[in-house]
Amino acid sequence: MQSFFLKKTLRYAGLCCLFFGSLNAQQPAGEPAIESLLEEFVESYRHDPMALDADFGIRVGELWWHVRVRRAEHPYAAGKQNQYTFHDFGPHTISLESGPPPVPTWFFRFDDPEIFRKISSGELTASTAAARSTGADYVTFDLADMEGFSSTQQHTALGYLTMEHFWKKDPAEVTRFNRDSSLPSHGAQIVSLYTMKDKRISWFTLGQEEAANADRGLDKSQIPNLIIITKGHGRAQIGEQELELEPGMSVFIGPYVKHVFYNPNPEPLEGILVLYGDNIDYATGQSYPAFLEAEYAFYGENQREVEQE
Repeated sequence: MQSFFLKKTLRYAGLCCLFFGSLNAQQPAGEPAIESLLEEFVESYRHDPMALDADFGIRVGELWWHVRVRRAEHPYAAGKQNQYTFHDFGPHTISLESGPPPVPTWFFRFDDPEIFRKISSGELTASTAAARSTGADYVTFDLADMEGFSSTQQHTALGYLTMEHFWKKDPAEVTRFNRDSSLPSHGAQIVSLYTMKDKRISWFTLGQEEAANADRGLDKSQIPNLIIITKGHGRAQIGEQELELEPGMSVFIGPYVKHVFYNPNPEPLEGILVLYGDNIDYATGQSYPAFLEAEYAFYGENQREVEQE
């Protein structure tokens, strides 16, 4: 019997083109409005406990700004015997200047000013707007390198964390997820809930007859995935095993294990997706388990350094 996963595949690339094509037809925001909104982001980030030292650029259309962040933290003793060290964070020292960064670095690239407006209004999260199915996909908002600069994994990790927190203006960083605030990725509609270099968490929904990861090349990855089903019913192929999906279950998928999800039902299939890392980090030879061994060795080294301070 032919597997049900071969029957239906969502043509998400066409959806992407339709979505962004409609945005490009709208009027972009004017220069004064953009700078005023950037100042609101900067002021909010000045008190963000997750701010890190960074120098980066922002390009909206052809307009440039550069930002310099220097984190402030103040330790204090806590506990009945003052046995713990807690920290107050901020206010951080942050500057916003017009023009590109004087020294080449990484930057946030908005090719469509309307995407900037949607992120500013909370209609889209920055990490949702930057989501891609493959590294070759084009998106109108992304992290990029200035000419003469090449990001390392350290820069990318810093960029992800900055993207997650800089582009939210409210102290309570709320993300609302529904199909209207989603974008297509891997055959599903997704809303990015939180993005770090080593963990990416998204909400996803599959409508009737939609499939995730059904296209060749998308059904396996170098990193583990965790799928948590919260609504609806569907089917999954994990390796050679086929599963019925229902609310109240999770599925862990190891590196290089085939995984395809399909919804044959009128009710949407919804859930949470956790990705452990970036595929691109392990495309040149290192495996994810080997990376974990090196990371866990660092934990021991870091503990020894902290205890010696």
